[in-house]
Amino acid sequence: MARRLLTKKPFEFSARVTMQLGRESISSSTVAVSELIKNSYDANSNNVSIDFTIRNKATSTLVIKDDGEGMSVDDLLERWLTVGTDNKSKIEFSRDNKRVLTGAKGLGRLGIDRLCKLLILYTKTAGMEHAIQLVVDWRKYEGTGLKLSEIKHEIYEVEIPASDRYGPIFSGKDDHGTRLVLVGLKDPWNEGFLSALENELRLLVSPLSAQNDFSIDLSIQKNDTLTERKKLSSEEFLSLARWEVVANVNSEGLVAAKYINRVKDTEQRTATEWNQWIKGFGDKPTFGPLSIKFYYIPQQQQDVLNKVNLKYRDLNKFMKMNRGFRIYRDNFRVRPYGEPSGKGDWLDLGLRKASSPGGIAQGGWRIGPNQVLGVVTISRTTNSVLNDQANREGIVENFAYFQLKAFVLKVIATFESLAHEDAASDNRIVPIENLVSMLEKISKETDDVVGELKDYVSNNNRGSHSKKGIPPKILLKKQLENFEKAQEKQKDLQKKYIEAVQAEKQQLQEQKDTLSNLASLGILTVCFGHEIRQHTSQAATNALAIEDIIDDAENGYIEIDYPECKNLAESIRKNIFYIDNFSQLALSNIKPDKRKQKKVNIPNVIDYVFGFMKPTLDIMGIKFDPIFNNIPPSDINVWAFEIDWESIAINLFTNSQWALESVPSDNRFIQFEYSLLDNGLIQIIYRDSGIGLEAGTESSIFQPMVSGKRDREGNQIGTGMGLAIVRNQIVEHSSGTVRAVAKGKLGGAEFIFELPVA
Repeated sequence: MARRLLTKKPFEFSARVTMQLGRESISSSTVAVSELIKNSYDANSNNVSIDFTIRNKATSTLVIKDDGEGMSVDDLLERWLTVGTDNKSKIEFSRDNKRVLTGAKGLGRLGIDRLCKLLILYTKTAGMEHAIQLVVDWRKYEGTGLKLSEIKHEIYEVEIPASDRYGPIFSGKDDHGTRLVLVGLKDPWNEGFLSALENELRLLVSPLSAQNDFSIDLSIQKNDTLTERKKLSSEEFLSLARWEVVANVNSEGLVAAKYINRVKDTEQRTATEWNQWIKGFGDKPTFGPLSIKFYYIPQQQQDVLNKVNLKYRDLNKFMKMNRGFRIYRDNFRVRPYGEPSGKGDWLDLGLRKASSPGGIAQGGWRIGPNQVLGVVTISRTTNSVLNDQANREGIVENFAYFQLKAFVLKVIATFESLAHEDAASDNRIVPIENLVSMLEKISKETDDVVGELKDYVSNNNRGSHSKKGIPPKILLKKQLENFEKAQEKQKDLQKKYIEAVQAEKQQLQEQKDTLSNLASLGILTVCFGHEIRQHTSQAATNALAIEDIIDDAENGYIEIDYPECKNLAESIRKNIFYIDNFSQLALSNIKPDKRKQKKVNIPNVIDYVFGFMKPTLDIMGIKFDPIFNNIPPSDINVWAFEIDWESIAINLFTNSQWALESVPSDNRFIQFEYSLLDNGLIQIIYRDSGIGLEAGTESSIFQPMVSGKRDREGNQIGTGMGLAIVRNQIVEHSSGTVRAVAKGKLGGAEFIFELPVA
């Protein structure tokens, strides 16, 4: 094929590209302003002043001035006027190496097109004899067929000292920095718009950061009336926090967390390897070292707010606008995480709260997004895999991001467990037995006092007459008799009250037992549904295979393979047999004798349940090994509901199935070990060789609605009720105890039950 070179041409851009990269790609004007503040931060500014002049009938302006390094002519030409420069992606730190640069894409300056019609930029480095002025009229890019390179902007050299109608610019040779004058603001910067910007700028630099070398001042002038200049900060709200939590992951993957109760001045610490602290998210974090910090700030009484000179509406507004967890990269916010809108709740705290709306003293309590102010701190230098999306609206959702999310959710879940235990201990109700004992003690003391008074009256025969002519002794005796009658009535009512309370307690216990039995039935039903789906699916597949063989034979393609059909039919028969047996297990639990407390032989129940579960366990290659140390199986009897131990066994088996999926098939074991302790109690240890429990969850795993299973984004899955029901069945129904070991003898989870012999 012959060919002839015509010419060579580069890609060219139309002038409209600036609008597409500027006003059309940046989500809001507050984002555009924050991008300009980031540029000032990268230029080593200590302070940025933002001055609005809002006019109803004239041109409104915005002046942003910093005291940073400023730019030379070469910087302005080669960097600022070069769209998409890779300057900051190659140079990670500012010139004095104090700050990690926040910008990387080189597009932030195009956001000015979203804000105004005309830009006048002044800049100067220290020691320059003059300032540089750049004038950009953004209207040149509208409705034109010109190429981007054909549109020119005026650049001037300005003598100093200099000023313009908007104020002083530079006063001397040693001054430095950049001043942006945005003329003809496009947005109606009303009170609501300005309030949103103020809030955005308050948290642009983290209030939880130790960095105090960067500040933002804001002033607003409306129709020639200047409001007070504000130094934006939000630290005063942190003093209202009841809990403070700090956690981090270092470069070796070691997790450290600190939970501080600021009301009781107590503290708890944990330090664990990543793969022990959270399960199912790799041996080490891939996102690099980072830290999180959050404050639990619930609603406060007005007298508490008065101490910090705040009103309830101030706190309510602050938490409404700043709730949740924000992510900061090198002390600047990564949007949209923590935005007041629904999309800012990246951890789904609102959904978690809605699924468990109870108070902090109730089991399964979840923190609400309007009760927490949190910060996740990352850096470009150490968290390079947590990259921003191209539109600067979030982090690319790769595996590292999901690990990060799981890490934060685990820290939150641990805090929730500690805060719940603390609140529950404060609200603990005095047991009825203790109240009865106290009432009986008070009644006895009253009897003793009455007896002493009667002895005194009987032994005292002296005394004058009262005004009514009745001797004091007789009058006092009469009053004592009246008191004794009232006391007898009080005792009778007290007895009836105690009997009523005890009867109500018995009724509630029976209702509780019924609900527990129903919960056990629920566990069995869910397990039944899960198990039969596998076998019905397999049976259906085998039935279709037989149909295909018969169809092919009828069409003359093949001869019927009778051995294959027989094998497939046998497999179907086994599936049906398994489903029939498992349905018998589920249906048998509605019988009354299963829901009555009696002497139950535990090994028999375990073997009974294992018989139904065995086909599924065999498919996974799970080996079951009961061990009897110093007690024969026939003596392992406890007082319990038989349905309880069936649900306990199924719960443990199904949890192990999930935990064993992540280990090699030749290392899948479950084990029951039975022993008789010196104190006469029966000890039953259940263990598997799975991934184990997350470190530090040995107690909280028994709380309602707490689960150790997580999806790929770190959210807890499952009802979180299984082990809570198990604990209730052991403790309430069999007077036993239960505790968990995160990593037991076989390498997985271990549960130790100790119960009295029936």
